[in-house]
Amino acid sequence: MADVIVRLGECADSGEISVPAGARIVVAVGWAAKNRGLVQNFLQAQTTTLRFDGGDPVDVSDSYGSIEEVQLDGGAFAARLLFDTGVTLSAGQSLEVDDELVFSHAVVDGLQMRDENTHRPFIFRPDEPLTRHCRITAS
Repeated sequence: MADVIVRLGECADSGEISVPAGARIVVAVGWAAKNRGLVQNFLQAQTTTLRFDGGDPVDVSDSYGSIEEVQLDGGAFAARLLFDTGVTLSAGQSLEVDDELVFSHAVVDGLQMRDENTHRPFIFRPDEPLTRHCRITAS
């Protein structure tokens, strides 16, 4: 069976996703920002780790691809990474995935606003790691 790509950002919204049994799990992580410079700033500031079923963290910080233009409202740029877990799930089996983004300095994406009235940007800070969780279950 073919690989299935699980986008952690989308999965983390609900915390779980179902995939076809027998598909090999590939995890996708990405970062989008208003312009190329903000994505470059993110790449320089980030440390990205993945953890599977509570195991040791895997540093994937150097695995992001090239910055590319993407179709978001008003235009944006993004960098993405794909991580082949090597895991194939049988029906009923699950894989727990956690990712963590830690920043060495403040990062702004120019897309997320903290306050819609003042239009101040949301700032990702070094002392506030971004964490997400996803439970992938085969059916």
